[in-house]
Amino acid sequence: MLKRTLCFLMVLTLGLPLKTQGSAMRCESVFIPSLKEVLETVDRENSQYLFGGKSVPEHSHSLSWNRKRKIRKLLNQLEIDKVPSQATLERQAVELGTLLFGRKDSLNRWIKKNGVERMEESAVLIIKENLLKEGLVKTWADHHDPQSLSSLAKVLDRVWRFQNSRVMEFAGIPYWLPKIKDKAISKDLLFKVLRDGYNTHQKEIAVALKSQNARDAYNTFARIYKPVVFALIFIFIVDKSYDEYRHEIDTGVELLIENLQNQREALDKDVSQVKVEEARSAFHQALKGFEAKWGEEPTPAERTLMQTRIENALGLPPGSIGE
Repeated sequence: MLKRTLCFLMVLTLGLPLKTQGSAMRCESVFIPSLKEVLETVDRENSQYLFGGKSVPEHSHSLSWNRKRKIRKLLNQLEIDKVPSQATLERQAVELGTLLFGRKDSLNRWIKKNGVERMEESAVLIIKENLLKEGLVKTWADHHDPQSLSSLAKVLDRVWRFQNSRVMEFAGIPYWLPKIKDKAISKDLLFKVLRDGYNTHQKEIAVALKSQNARDAYNTFARIYKPVVFALIFIFIVDKSYDEYRHEIDTGVELLIENLQNQREALDKDVSQVKVEEARSAFHQALKGFEAKWGEEPTPAERTLMQTRIENALGLPPGSIGE
């Protein structure tokens, strides 16, 4: 009995999951901040540059319904500590920044604003995007535990990163064009802007972002290029499919008419042959009747007369009987 008990305890002990020393020594806060709390904390720590001291719902109040819906979806679903990699988090930060602050590749900017206004707006958006990335990455580094991720999540993250990599962007040419990255703002200049304000260092920012307008122009064109190309391809495929469909219908109609004509010709031929056989049978009966009545065969002239009358009666051309 004692041996069985010891064996049971040994098996139970071996079956329990082992914790590594690193996870046993890990010490972190029980409460992981939500994405909304992280955003508002980043705003407070950076001179309220992101939202001007407002909360996320207050900042997004004036946005369109669709953008607010996407922002709410990210706020509710994105768990920073569960993001598999820093690259994935940075890409999601760019998406979130676009929803919160606007796009640099929007076509409306080229219609409503001049070059200086576009440069200033792009600079502000780049600064906010950098602050957003740094804040999210810092929170992710403090709370992320790689051991809590499943192998499937890691594999899916690698696949997702490969699909959104520069290699895949260039592989899609000519169906879509790769984007050009924004000009970078140094940390020293970013600190000066947060400390003194944008207007104080406007000239330095203009020098740092000298080619940003050209990059925005290309990225705007690349953003418009993709749907236009796919629309043209769709129209071409539809037009070609319609032409092929019409060609198939025309070919089918022509074959049907040809088959009907062939059947009509065969039917006419069969009817003519039947009439010839009837004419010959009638001619033979006429000969027998003539011999029975007159006791002698008809003369060639009388035979020709009988043939002609029978052929005319059945609508046959002269000489069809051939006797």
